[in-house]
Amino acid sequence: MISMEWYFTLIIVFGFLILGIVVIYWWFKTNFTVSPTGVISENIVSIKNRMVNAFIYSKGADRIVIDAGSSAKKVKKEFLKLDLIPEEITDVFFTHTDPDHIGGLSIFKKAKIYFGKGSRLKVPDKFTILDDKDLITVGSIKIQAISTPGHRRGHTSYLIDDEYLFTGDLIRLKAGEVNPFFKFISSNFEQLLESIKKVAKCGSAEDLKS
Repeated sequence: MISMEWYFTLIIVFGFLILGIVVIYWWFKTNFTVSPTGVISENIVSIKNRMVNAFIYSKGADRIVIDAGSSAKKVKKEFLKLDLIPEEITDVFFTHTDPDHIGGLSIFKKAKIYFGKGSRLKVPDKFTILDDKDLITVGSIKIQAISTPGHRRGHTSYLIDDEYLFTGDLIRLKAGEVNPFFKFISSNFEQLLESIKKVAKCGSAEDLKS
């Protein structure tokens, strides 16, 4: 039988656990800006999945996906809302291997999958590995890989058609301002800052060649 002293101790511990969960939830809700599923521009559609976004980039009949959210079931549901069939996607580019970015990978059953060089992959031979400055074309879409490590090994950003830059967890937006991604959940913050400097001076794929 639990004594009253232990009973109150358990209540206090449980209370602190609940408070901690509430604080963590509030912090994530405050600091992570996620776009709702829908059209961002003529070429870009965002897919909301919990606290992250996947993105669809289209140009005419050609289409690619950048990242895949944390839940295959929920990402597929968002695709179907937009009358898009994940199995018809031919190419998916991942910024890094954190679970909240690769969770929906399995729904792209026929796609060619790309990761940056240095990414931690259990079966790397299953994927196409991109080095810094590698250039891929998917139909009429041009994709330039930019090595941007710091948050994670192998983290890669993608410059699409010399105009749109997808940065994964390199930077974050808050109140309209660009900030580095969080230091305490990045593996090498100094390297992350160097990667930000690198992409900041890249106006086009030509700039990346220097």
